Amino acid sequence: MAASRTQRCVLLLASLVACSAVKELSTGFDFPRKHKLGALRSLGVRKKGPIKVYAVGMYEDMFKAPGFVLKMSMGVGAEKMTNALVDAIKPRCSDAPALDKFSELMLTGLPDGCKKNMELCFGTSGGKLALSVGGKAVGSVASKPLAKAFAGVYCDRNAVCTLKPVEED
Repeated sequence: MAASRTQRCVLLLASLVACSAVKELSTGFDFPRKHKLGALRSLGVRKKGPIKVYAVGMYEDMFKAPGFVLKMSMGVGAEKMTNALVDAIKPRCSDAPALDKFSELMLTGLPDGCKKNMELCFGTSGGKLALSVGGKAVGSVASKPLAKAFAGVYCDRNAVCTLKPVEED
């Protein structure tokens, strides 16, 4: 009897763990269903040629703008990652000084580059674009156009990758 109770407990725990995260299949990264940015709504992968550079999770809270978690599947230098994001944001953003501040924020937040398995978190609510790296807040840039443009990088018709909806529990 004790063995079957233990087995049931193990199965229950395994199912709870499985429900608390969603795996992005092409990179193998797990994304929690709940994050400080809100609930996980969609997943995608940013590819550069045949290389899967990073997985993207989009989180939304019904009262806030979307937030994005990027999980690096390969390492890249800080300047390369910064330039890639700035190049994607630039045609969508009318606030050039804010874009320059964002570039500085990225370089400050990635002093040793963007390492494999690193997590970058971008919040776009409150009229600002906030950055945290590896769970530690780096800072933010106050600019509604910049925050909207960053969200557009992943959500508009010219998005850098396709985000697919995540099924809810």
